[in-house]
Amino acid sequence: MQTLLRFLYFLSLIFWLGSIFFFSLIAARSAFKILPREMAGDLVADIFPKYYLIAYLCGGVALFTTIINWVAGYTASGVVYTLIIAILCVMLGLSLYAGTVITPNAHESRMEMRTLSKDVPRYNEVQRNFSSLHKRSAIINSVIFLLGIAIVILTAYTYRDRRLF
Repeated sequence: MQTLLRFLYFLSLIFWLGSIFFFSLIAARSAFKILPREMAGDLVADIFPKYYLIAYLCGGVALFTTIINWVAGYTASGVVYTLIIAILCVMLGLSLYAGTVITPNAHESRMEMRTLSKDVPRYNEVQRNFSSLHKRSAIINSVIFLLGIAIVILTAYTYRDRRLF
């Protein structure tokens, strides 16, 4: 059982951090480099629900397996696991906020910008709102990724004295 829990924990972290890395540094950049801006925006908007679903599932699995490992007594350090659980909760909370609040609001602003002419004063207001939401989303995404790296470091720390091979 312990091996299965660890496997699911590591797999969820790998998928979660990998999806953030791939989407942010490769997929989104390539879409905006190759496609017209509006089409790239449509593509990214279509990917977002799946992207956040991966975050919710992987975050949930990582949190669940960490808690089960802790409760079952499979862990050596309660302090480190408490920290990992706290970080996972923050990561998952930020993902939920970005996926359920920021993304729908940004999509709404993007759709409204398409209906307005650029010379209309409302266009600039909507564009500023969209830019602000996009910036907040990018910052949150970066924080989630960095916190995930911190979890990897903490997990490696907990395994430093164990023979793996």
